[in-house]
Amino acid sequence: MAFQKPNINSISTDIRDLSIYIRTIKKFGKSTLFRDVIMEKYKDPSYGLLISIGKEKGDKLLDNLNRTHVDTYKEFMELKQWLISAKGTEHHIEIIGFDTCDELFPIFEAEVIRKYNVEEKPSKLCTSIKAAYGGYNRGVEETANMVKSYMDDLDKAGFTLWAIAHTKYKNIKQKGDMTDGYMQLTSNLPANYEAILGDIFDMTLTGIIDREFDEEEIDIGNGKKNTKRYTTDAIRKLYFRGTNLIDAGGRFAAGSVPEYLVFDEPNMAKKFIDTIEKGMEGSRSENAVAPTPIETIGEPEPEPVMADDEGIDVEALKQSILNRFKNASRDIKIAIKNTLRENGHESLAEDVAVSVLQEIDSMLK
Repeated sequence: MAFQKPNINSISTDIRDLSIYIRTIKKFGKSTLFRDVIMEKYKDPSYGLLISIGKEKGDKLLDNLNRTHVDTYKEFMELKQWLISAKGTEHHIEIIGFDTCDELFPIFEAEVIRKYNVEEKPSKLCTSIKAAYGGYNRGVEETANMVKSYMDDLDKAGFTLWAIAHTKYKNIKQKGDMTDGYMQLTSNLPANYEAILGDIFDMTLTGIIDREFDEEEIDIGNGKKNTKRYTTDAIRKLYFRGTNLIDAGGRFAAGSVPEYLVFDEPNMAKKFIDTIEKGMEGSRSENAVAPTPIETIGEPEPEPVMADDEGIDVEALKQSILNRFKNASRDIKIAIKNTLRENGHESLAEDVAVSVLQEIDSMLK
């Protein structure tokens, strides 16, 4: 590859020039969003390609979707060769989606194991990715590098890439942290694979279902009552910016995109595209918005804000609780976790009642 002279970067305002990594719970609408974005932008499904991988076959009910299916590493390589060599002749695909990465990495792991057994000829055939290339995570690292190289080849050929995956709650604990850490909604992929996708893609989006609950006192006899909690509403939210509870983010300028997009319309494509392209426009140096104090590195997190007779700023209260939880005693942490569980929760990422948050807040004072 020839040396490229430096040039001043100019931000595009076309979603076509932005790679996207989106992960949510199952049946959130990830594949549907991909299809709808292609149709909204090009009015022609052949400008996109959704690659369903392995056991992932959730596109059967998606009309107007250009799709293919891949089961093996050999098929992945054949597909890449065709995409690059036939671009402009047999197809005009612009945007490629991988559905899902949960299925993609095991296929590349199988190739790493096969390659190790053939090239290194170990005395005993390797069957585990953790044992490949002498262990110590080298097999996992080789898998991650192969995926990164594959994506890089497609990127250099001019394709825009989307990656789709699922989510789970993970305990986040920084190196040297003596606390129990904290729970955060993030990818269900192993850390090495998640890190590779975070490096490759321009933005990482995380979808959640935010449920609203109501409580009802139930008489269980002998003068005793039990509290029953039930769902009264559920709102889907797609997060563009991360919090302590939700892992998300991008390379947008501060203030150019909202924290999340309410994902509640039959066709979210237009709103999704408009939000991102306005964010790209707002990230240009002449349009960039100065960060608010909470977004400025080194500034302290705000304390809970009372909203004059209207209640409490719930998100600020949660943030304050998280900040103080890290330095709380073991007994206080156990008491807080028990309080959450008694009220039907596992973490603050859920829709915790204000009264419960206030109870937890008082434990930390």
